[in-house]
Amino acid sequence: MFFVAAAAAATLSMTACEGTGLGKGEIDTISYAVGAELGLSLNFDMADLELDKELVKKSIKDFYKNGNLEGEEIVEARKRMNEFQASRMMPYLNAKRIQSFQKTDCPDTLPALPALFDEEFTREEVSRLVGTNMGGWVKSIDREMHIASVLRAVEDGLKLQSVEEMDSLMLLTGDQMRAAFMTLQAEQQKKAMEAREKALQENAEASAKWLAEVEKMEGVIKTESGLLYRIDREGTGIQATADTNIVEVNYEGKTRTGKIFDSSYERGESISFPLNGVIKGWTEGMKYVKEGGQITLWIPSELAYGQRGAGRDIGPNEALEFKVELIKVTE
Repeated sequence: MFFVAAAAAATLSMTACEGTGLGKGEIDTISYAVGAELGLSLNFDMADLELDKELVKKSIKDFYKNGNLEGEEIVEARKRMNEFQASRMMPYLNAKRIQSFQKTDCPDTLPALPALFDEEFTREEVSRLVGTNMGGWVKSIDREMHIASVLRAVEDGLKLQSVEEMDSLMLLTGDQMRAAFMTLQAEQQKKAMEAREKALQENAEASAKWLAEVEKMEGVIKTESGLLYRIDREGTGIQATADTNIVEVNYEGKTRTGKIFDSSYERGESISFPLNGVIKGWTEGMKYVKEGGQITLWIPSELAYGQRGAGRDIGPNEALEFKVELIKVTE
């Protein structure tokens, strides 16, 4: 990528639209910079593919205008592109790299490069996949864009014979485009911080309300730490008493909305761990049940993953529910 990684080094302002043929606003500047990133990547990084450029541009435009970032089309396009890169692109690049190190006066004697396209991956399909993924990237930027400026920059980037021509033949110079990406990154960071602050507050309030309702349920006990638990099945074996005890369990973890985010049942095997190696709610809660028993834990976020959350399913300040069967305690 030409500008994204270098954006942090940009120090210029974004007042360079006048006299370039672009609109005078920040939207056109950023749109053009984004399109240039795509056009230059197509022209130079993906030159060996010899893609159908018109189909790529059409796919960028179509997905940006009509695509759904959560839809099946983009999921399938990413999957197929990954398959193409693994099965076709990487073997091709590796073979090309090997050829570049082999010195010979008879280059025709070198092994032929593996084919990039075949019946499974045609040039047409790969062109569409590349365009769809690029359109998805543009759409994911989550800010107002002028797709006409994006596509104009894609076309301009494709016309260059070398990267050195960029400053003289494109509507923005490399420095101006790096400055545009610096502004864009600052915008995205601000949005991410605002979204996080909103999630922190909303999840904390919703989790507190949920736990208050759980506390009213029959058989639920609240501990001094705020942990809620219920013994669903009395065991007959020993109990863990120390944080260093190792327990073997089967379990299912859910968010407060009922989404299962982890389950040993789904994996088909139990798991063992020391109690001092898990979240605080488990360290405490597993001492309340005997071997052979089952317990349900409702864990406040401060005893779970706190403000950092965990993975895609557990947001910041999220309370959690675990159903746990204690199989064995090792002292």
